[in-house]
Amino acid sequence: MVTALFADLAGSTALGELLDPEEVKLVVGEAVARIVQVVESLGGTVKDLAGDGVLALFGAPVTHEDDAHRAVLTGLRIVREMRDYARDVERSWGLEGFGVRVGVATGPVVLGQIGAGRRVEYAAFGDTVNTAARLQAAAATNTVLVGDVTRRMVEAAFEWSDRREIGAKGKAEPVVAVEARAALDVTAKRRGPSGILTPLIGRDDELNLAREALDRVLSGSGGILFVSGEAGIGKSRLLAELRELTENASSEPRPLWLEGRCVSYGESLPYWPFRDLIRDWLGAGPDEPELRVRVSLRRAVDRLFPERSMAIYPYLGSLLGVSVEADAAARLSELSPEALQYRTFEVVRHLFERLAVDRPVVVAVDDLHWADPTSIQLVERLLPLTESAAVLLVIAGRPERDHPWWAVKELASREFPHRTRDIALEGLSGDSQRGLLGALVGENTLPAELERRLLDHAEGNPFYLEELIPSLVDAGALVR
Repeated sequence: MVTALFADLAGSTALGELLDPEEVKLVVGEAVARIVQVVESLGGTVKDLAGDGVLALFGAPVTHEDDAHRAVLTGLRIVREMRDYARDVERSWGLEGFGVRVGVATGPVVLGQIGAGRRVEYAAFGDTVNTAARLQAAAATNTVLVGDVTRRMVEAAFEWSDRREIGAKGKAEPVVAVEARAALDVTAKRRGPSGILTPLIGRDDELNLAREALDRVLSGSGGILFVSGEAGIGKSRLLAELRELTENASSEPRPLWLEGRCVSYGESLPYWPFRDLIRDWLGAGPDEPELRVRVSLRRAVDRLFPERSMAIYPYLGSLLGVSVEADAAARLSELSPEALQYRTFEVVRHLFERLAVDRPVVVAVDDLHWADPTSIQLVERLLPLTESAAVLLVIAGRPERDHPWWAVKELASREFPHRTRDIALEGLSGDSQRGLLGALVGENTLPAELERRLLDHAEGNPFYLEELIPSLVDAGALVR
């Protein structure tokens, strides 16, 4: 199973009428290089470069658990990158309409070598690649057109247009497609049919432990809560439940929940979960304009630290990756990389400490096993904060004992045992699995034999069970 992405430049032919061939080569070459950089930054593999077009594969030769999501996100980032580049082209030569069209499709392909002699290439064969090409051809300039299979796989993560059918050359039936318009800031991982957040079933003991940790921070005492478990076992779902408890707490002042989520392609992106977390604090979505993020940050820091705003603001701006004002940037330019990291760690700690003066704070970091090394170091630096401030650190990750994040867990248990609680999630019992299945499709909906097979296949993993239901819908075996 591979997700194929086709990106083709629009308006490049018109360049030939304005520029000489050498200039066209430079302009188109820069555009293609930018597309390739975006593809590779999200773990895709560039399969072909054909003139002003790029074919990329997600899922081969390297496979990730979220290849479809990466591909659609890549398409949106390519469009954003080409919009910026098109403004440079227009200012330079007055050419309007320069941009990119992107098509994305998911399905089975056959992978292997083709050719002979000195010309042997790694190739992908199958209708999936052809469909991605047809979608690209049907897309409007600076849009991402996505096949229906891909859309179903990542539906909850993006904003979509209405579905439509397009006539595709060489296909007997129209291709169902939808335009991906924006990535959504989904605070809880929505799973199950149509991205529904399913009930939390079979986790009473674990939820009680989490509730106890929350009660302690509401009473003014800091704490550390680790949630570990295999992929799909329910870590993010438990965090979503804890977030709801926090935001609905009746205590005064109301607690503050801040959440950062690591991503599978984020191990080379410094401070990724903390960027996410601070944007959560500012109320800034993933596609918020940089100027608005910078202004929001400056106002928030001025309010919290009126006497020493410039000792805080530049470092948070640098962490977020926004361009700060000249006087703020001057402070950073004087520091070595080591000094800048040390100071940034201190500033983040001061921020949480200051927020906890006004009300209890829950700082949650999900999927820490995907975090970059700098973020893991910062999490470790924050552990002592729980001794002096009403801050609850909630850390979720997979039980990978050779991963650096696990060393943070062991350090907390060793150095702060009185503050640390650990929730290790296991597979659901048979009754709990059956209850979750009933919540997904309704009680007594499925024949007993099919129900037994589904439960056997899922092996107690809630995510696997939730994913099996859409597969039945796609096959036409289950109808609303």
